Amino acid sequence: MRVLGLLIGIVFLGVFATTWVSSAESPTDRVRDVLEKAMDIQTKAELQGDSGRPQRAKLIRALIAENFLTAQMAQESLGDKWQALAPGQRNEFTDLFIQLFQDSYTRMVLNFLRRETVQYLGEGKEGSRTKVRTKIMRVNEHIPVDYILVEKDNRWFMVDVIIDGVSIVRNYQNKFRQVIAAQSLDYLMNQMRIQCKAIEEGSS
Repeated sequence: MRVLGLLIGIVFLGVFATTWVSSAESPTDRVRDVLEKAMDIQTKAELQGDSGRPQRAKLIRALIAENFLTAQMAQESLGDKWQALAPGQRNEFTDLFIQLFQDSYTRMVLNFLRRETVQYLGEGKEGSRTKVRTKIMRVNEHIPVDYILVEKDNRWFMVDVIIDGVSIVRNYQNKFRQVIAAQSLDYLMNQMRIQCKAIEEGSS
């Protein structure tokens, strides 16, 4: 009887483990899910035209917030300059960066992405991160888009997007470095505050 119970327990654990593994989401699954949701929002019949753009923007912004580790991206965008910030400045810089990134990426999705044919070309480890390679297939152009993801709390999150060879985070790094070198870190943050205020006023 004890042996039978042990065998049943082993079978149950084996079934449970198999179910858990098979339901685990891969980085490619996460990218595909996000892109499908974005394209659904962009092509939803009742949200078309200029009148539907604010609602599409709201939904896209929420999708970005759910799937990007924007606080980590904020830190990486400053590189070694991050260490120069006091804790309060880090919090403010992170908030400003998140608002600017979400606004910028939302506008890019609204203006660029429709119902696309997307090829998923595979995924591969790059240190502690995973790159998912895709290509948007259009009649007159094929656009490579790579997504960089990290795993956190048993879920995959995006930390960078590389469009036609250009990294979004690296682009921020270069621009921020130029402003800091020409002016100062305080000047950069003040410019970010001005831009965020303009975004808020434009959406009100």
